[in-house]
Amino acid sequence: MEVSHQKNLVNQEFPFNLMITDIAEFPPHWHKEIEIIYVLEGVMDIGLNNQIYTMESGDILLVGMGDVHYFLTSPVRSNRIIVQFDLSMVEYVSPAFQDQRFKVPVIRKHAATSGEYVRSWPTTEREVHHLLEEQILTLHAEYQRKSEGYKLAVMARLYDLVAIFLRYLPMEEVSPLEKNKHLKKLDRLEQVFSYVEQNYARPITLQEVSCVANFSVYHFTRFFKETTGMTFLYYLNSYRISKAVKYLAKTADSITEVAFKSGFDSIKTFNRVFKQFKGCSPTQYQKRLKSNF
Repeated sequence: MEVSHQKNLVNQEFPFNLMITDIAEFPPHWHKEIEIIYVLEGVMDIGLNNQIYTMESGDILLVGMGDVHYFLTSPVRSNRIIVQFDLSMVEYVSPAFQDQRFKVPVIRKHAATSGEYVRSWPTTEREVHHLLEEQILTLHAEYQRKSEGYKLAVMARLYDLVAIFLRYLPMEEVSPLEKNKHLKKLDRLEQVFSYVEQNYARPITLQEVSCVANFSVYHFTRFFKETTGMTFLYYLNSYRISKAVKYLAKTADSITEVAFKSGFDSIKTFNRVFKQFKGCSPTQYQKRLKSNF
């Protein structure tokens, strides 16, 4: 999905969504819904605000409201369950989240810590992981079957999840001033992402994109890295490669045509960047696609 701020992410009549996906890359975005990512298989790098986490099978990542997050492309196949829900589904406890965020968003399956996640009584990260994993897998089973009364079962599991958050996960307060500054950052990021979406096929300079964000080049490069955890050039190349992959899969264009349509000014640069992100050359990738048919 080529947007930064995902709106209407869930059905407002039943604001819950669950999917299993192996999408290799996904550009930076945010939304007001809570998101839980559970790695089913493989290894993946996930960006969350200004941090990048390497996630392995069984690991869990918690994404709070307004957190910028994205999947970095990888040559290794991975699969994950993604749960998204609006806090309106748990309205009786949602005020507790309005001014807080997850202090430690990653819960490892093979954790060796003891007592780090204490809230109301001592427990280990491994025990917290087990509690969360149990609810996620139960949610998945209920949502897949959609038996009579499944919506009630889903809501019950969400209440259990939020109770686990409140009891065992360290949260930190977000002041009104900090929240306002964060929203302003998101507005500027949305302008940048929209600009890239509309102009990726032609050369984009740091100077022009800095002007879009109303920054000097120096302050823009700092702002972008501090907010997303990556440089603007890395993001731009990642976005262009995601476009190139779609062109290779859905068109009969030559490698040269794909390179220029994706915004690269030379085949040499395209080949180098493509291999950096996908682990193979565009020609090898195209051959793999054809062999799958």
